[in-house]
Amino acid sequence: MSKSPAPAQGTHGPGAAASPSEGGDPSGAALAEALSAEHAAVYGYEFVGGAADDKKRRERASSSAHEHKALRDALHAASVERGMDPPAALASYPLPEGRGDGAMDGFAVGLEHTTMSAYLWLSASDDTDLRVTAARALQEATVRSLEWDAALDPLPGFERG
Repeated sequence: MSKSPAPAQGTHGPGAAASPSEGGDPSGAALAEALSAEHAAVYGYEFVGGAADDKKRRERASSSAHEHKALRDALHAASVERGMDPPAALASYPLPEGRGDGAMDGFAVGLEHTTMSAYLWLSASDDTDLRVTAARALQEATVRSLEWDAALDPLPGFERG
């Protein structure tokens, strides 16, 4: 098990529609990737809410899970509206090795970074509604990551090199 979640099981692999580096409109693949990231975030936050030791951390995890569920549902609806077959949630996702406060906080930060990367890609869509959704979600994920004690990243969602 890892401390932070693995990237969402999405469509960045070979044969995927336009990836971030290929140019073209990445809308379909990016939307699927963002939805997959939201599935992982919901799963992860529900775990944190159940495993956290203190009430404040459980409440923050519950609130984050609620926000990610709303985003997941919106992305699912957007996928259906665009004639896509939305990716289903996996049966399970990676969980943190430790159960202490630091492990839970680091895991939550990892969940947000995964969604930030997916939303950054979705923000390149030709579809204005998807771009607006992605920009708002990227901003919200950045704020949530700060609430879990992440360092402020000057370019949220970009890979750290």
